[in-house]
Formats: sequence, C-alpha cells, structure tokens
Amino acid sequence: METLYQNIKACKLCGNYPKLEKSFLQKGNTNLLIVGESPAKDGWISSGRAFYNVNNKLQATGIVLNKLLNSIGLELENINFTELCKCQIIDRSRLNEYTKNCFPFLVEQLKEINCDIILPMGLYTTQAILQMKIKKFSDYVGKPMNIKFGDKTYLIIPIYHPSPANPKGYNGNLHIFQEVKKYIKQC
Repeated sequence: METLYQNIKACKLCGNYPKLEKSFLQKGNTNLLIVGESPAKDGWISSGRAFYNVNNKLQATGIVLNKLLNSIGLELENINFTELCKCQIIDRSRLNEYTKNCFPFLVEQLKEINCDIILPMGLYTTQAILQMKIKKFSDYVGKPMNIKFGDKTYLIIPIYHPSPANPKGYNGNLHIFQEVKKYIKQC
C-alpha cells in the first residue's frame, strides 16, 4: 500500500494540484465503499479526514451523506471511502480526463479494501468506474450492476452526489440507500 501512496503523490498527469498528505483511503467496518470525485480543499486536503474541515466540523456534503447513512443504520465512520481523483481538482472542465488518469489508482485501492459494494458519487465518478460515457445519468442512478476488476466482481450502484447544492442529493438518494441496505454486511 505504501508504494501505491508514493505513486499517487508522485503523479503529475493532471498537473500539480494539491493532494492529500495522509491516507487516500478511509477504512470502515462494512463491505461498502463510497467513491467521491475529488477531495475538497477545505476538507480532506486540509483536515486529513474525509468530509470534515480543519476544525473537525462535518462539512455540508458530509452532513447529507451521514443522514443518508443514518437512514440505514450507518455513519460515515462505518464506511470505506476514497476519492476517484486524488488531487483537489480546480479545473472541473477537465474532470472527465482527470478521472480516467486516476482510475488505475482506484483499482489498486480495491485490493486493499474488503468491499463488495461500490457507490460512485455523481456522473464523472460513475463514468470512470463503468468505463463508459453516460448520456443520461438518471438512467443509471440506483441501478445495480456487476463489474469485474481484477479477479473480483463488485456490485456498483451509482448515486447522486450528496451535495446540498444538488436538488437530488438527499431525496433522490434516500430510496437508493434503502435498497443498498439489503447488501451491506459488517466486516
């Protein structure tokens, strides 16, 4: 795992954006992995903790995601979490390109996590994981699909990004999380 982190830190494919200084992976105690797009500057990059700021206060997206997790008896600390892009992406117009650059790192991280279910947050993360261009994201949200990476098959269930700025961030995901609950196991 240390070699993977060194490779991530040394990568300059997307430029010289700020990266996480500590782990690029939060390990939880379930078989669930949630994959975000990119670490927030005022969050994981600064605090070293996903969804929290430097004052250890839960950020807006973390609040929404935690409410969704609470609806199925979990908390942020229970889940495995990583960002697809390992840098703080400033130029979002190139996010599709950047997610492709970081995808091999995600595949390597999967080897370190005991997960069977992956919830990609939002369009770009879902496209990278499914390795296809999506025309209408709502056609894929909440739809379980099996994808094989290496010698393991994962259940992929795309979700709307749980940002409070996204009108579907909470209400559009609530029924999806109720379905996901059927697949979750404690590890």
